[in-house]
Amino acid sequence: MRNDAVSAVAGHFTILPLRLSFRLGADCELPVFKGSMWHGWLGQALKSHDEHAFFVLFGEHAEGQPKPYSVVVEDDQRSHWRKGELIHFTLYLFAEACQLAERIVEALQAGCRLGLGKARTRVQLLSVASQTPDGLKPGIQPSVLGSWLTPMNSGFSQEVALEFVTPLRLKVAQQQLRKSPPLAILCQQIKRRLTLLTRFWLCDDNTLLQGLHQSLPVLGQHEHSDFMYFENWQRFSNKQQAQIPFGGMKGQSSYCGEIADAIPWLQLGELIGIGGKTTFGLGRYRLIA
Repeated sequence: MRNDAVSAVAGHFTILPLRLSFRLGADCELPVFKGSMWHGWLGQALKSHDEHAFFVLFGEHAEGQPKPYSVVVEDDQRSHWRKGELIHFTLYLFAEACQLAERIVEALQAGCRLGLGKARTRVQLLSVASQTPDGLKPGIQPSVLGSWLTPMNSGFSQEVALEFVTPLRLKVAQQQLRKSPPLAILCQQIKRRLTLLTRFWLCDDNTLLQGLHQSLPVLGQHEHSDFMYFENWQRFSNKQQAQIPFGGMKGQSSYCGEIADAIPWLQLGELIGIGGKTTFGLGRYRLIA
C-alpha cells in the first residue's frame, strides 16, 4: 500500500481468526441467527472462567472504543439440529486481544458445560484452527494484516465484487442505508474502523493516526452495480428481554474502472468487517478480485 501509515499498521496489527468446531451432544433447536447466541455464550464462558479476559473483550473502556473481537457465523440458518452434528463459528481477535488467545480457548473448553440454546444442549469442543494467509492451520497461529494483502495488477481498469455473507448495517447521514454503498463510502468506513481499532488496541500515536486519516485511496471513473437486498433479521436481547431489529443488506455489490488503489482497503475490510454490529459478525463479505 502506498501510504506509509497504512503500511506500518498493516505490518504490526495482529489478527487471529480462530475457527472453533463443536459437536452437539443431543438433538436441539437453535436460533436462526446464531451470531447472537455464540456471542452470549462466549461472554458467559469468559465471565465464569477468566474475569480478566472477559473484562478486556466485553468491558466498556472508553467512549467510542470498538471491541477487539468479532463472532462470525456462516453456518446455514436452520433451527433444527441433530445429535452428533458439527457446528462452527469463527472468533476474530484483533491486535492486543490476540495475546489472550490461549486463555480464551481454555475458557471456551470449560464453557462447554454451559450448553447451547434454551435447552442448554451439551457440546464438545472438537478442534481449534487458525485461518491464515496460507489456509486453515491447526492450533493458535496469529498473523499480521499485511500478510493477507495480495498485490493486485495496477492496470488502468479493475473489476471487483463484494459478496456479503452477513448483513451490512451502514448509516449515511444518520439514515440506515438500503442499497449498495458507493465505493468511496465503503473505503471511508473501512478506514474509520481500522483507525479506531489501531488507536485503542494497537498504538495511540497521533502521527500514525493522522497518517491513517489522510490515507483514503484516489478513485478514478468507475461503474457501480447494485445487486443487494435488505434482509430483516431479529435477535433476542437478554438486556431488553425483547426481540430487536438486526437486519441489514445482503447480496453482491460490484465496481469496475479506475479503482486499483481501493483494492487493498477492500482486502482489509474483508478481515475486520464494516458497519454496525461487527462484534456479532455483521458486515462480513467475500472479496472477489
